[in-house]
Amino acid sequence: MGLVVKALKIEIFLLCMIVLIGLAVRSRRSLFSSTQQLLFSMLGYTSAAYILFDMIWVLLDGVDGALGIAVNWISNAVSFSLFAIVCLIWFIYSETVQGSRLLASRYRVVLVASPTVLVVVLAFTSYWTHALFYIDSQGVYSRGPAYMIQPIVSYCYVLHTSLHAFVQSRRVESLQTKTIYRTLAFFAIPALVGGTFQVVYSLPGLCVGIMISILLLYIVFQEQLISTDPLTGLNNRNRFETYILSLFSNVDQAEDVYLLMMDADGFKQINDRYGHVEGDHALQVISAALKEVCSASGSFIARYGGDEFVVLQKATAEQDILHLCAAINDELARAEVPYLLRMSIGYARVGDGVDTWQDLLRAADAELYRVKREKKKAGVQIR
Repeated sequence: MGLVVKALKIEIFLLCMIVLIGLAVRSRRSLFSSTQQLLFSMLGYTSAAYILFDMIWVLLDGVDGALGIAVNWISNAVSFSLFAIVCLIWFIYSETVQGSRLLASRYRVVLVASPTVLVVVLAFTSYWTHALFYIDSQGVYSRGPAYMIQPIVSYCYVLHTSLHAFVQSRRVESLQTKTIYRTLAFFAIPALVGGTFQVVYSLPGLCVGIMISILLLYIVFQEQLISTDPLTGLNNRNRFETYILSLFSNVDQAEDVYLLMMDADGFKQINDRYGHVEGDHALQVISAALKEVCSASGSFIARYGGDEFVVLQKATAEQDILHLCAAINDELARAEVPYLLRMSIGYARVGDGVDTWQDLLRAADAELYRVKREKKKAGVQIR
């Protein structure tokens, strides 16, 4: 029976390792930023390495003889160290995604990493000190008097960044960002549940929990990538339609919401004169301007198609929207490009006969074309 249980544990370990390595490899081919790519893949590989050495410990615990004891000691020292390193990498990854100032300088990074360095030192000196663990003459592992330092250090990383992400998720207005922060906030729950299962039933639940946590995170980010316009980094049309549907599913949420529909004046002329590469650059300049002006007020920004963009913005007064439209064009006027960038913008507000998201789209679109007709009459190049 004991051999069957041990074989089951090994199969679970191997399955988790394969999944984690696969996710690490796949993440390198994704559209994450380069820093996030590196950190996520490091998280996957390091977690897989931790599981490997945990598996070695399961195989060798209780095996006497000089070789068995030596390998058991090494596997535990490496396993203790890797678990702390996994939590540190997760902390850095999560804080990087959140744009944390905690990692703004090398000095702060070194300070943040110092508890993990302490755990690694204690783990590899436990052969002499028995601080974190020791292996007796029969090859059996036992905890040392300072054992709790490792879980305290490790879980403090996870707890801090989880609480930070939870607070951030309550502050941001963007549904996309809120989803990401919530995922970061609850990342550790599967691992905690798995760890509890492991303590109660002596099965490798922690590695399963780690695998599930990283897999869920990967899935959420892949969903975000599917909803992102690759050229501008803004939400795409599919994401916009999903968002506006969710907005109108709650009448109170849609109250005081304005939809701004806009496209670039003379964009065809930019493509014809400067080429499509410069045209793509112009779209990136526009998206950067929209982020700069609109993000601070919690706007939802999306590329609707071609040179068309949409913004959903809550405002209590129409004057605020007029200021926003002016600020967008003022920001574009400061762009360092060899042509004039301006947007024709039409907007509509929920209410006064605009009660559905389709009504809102039609009203904003009609206003956009009214603005373009007025510009055309005034001799402005809008194509």
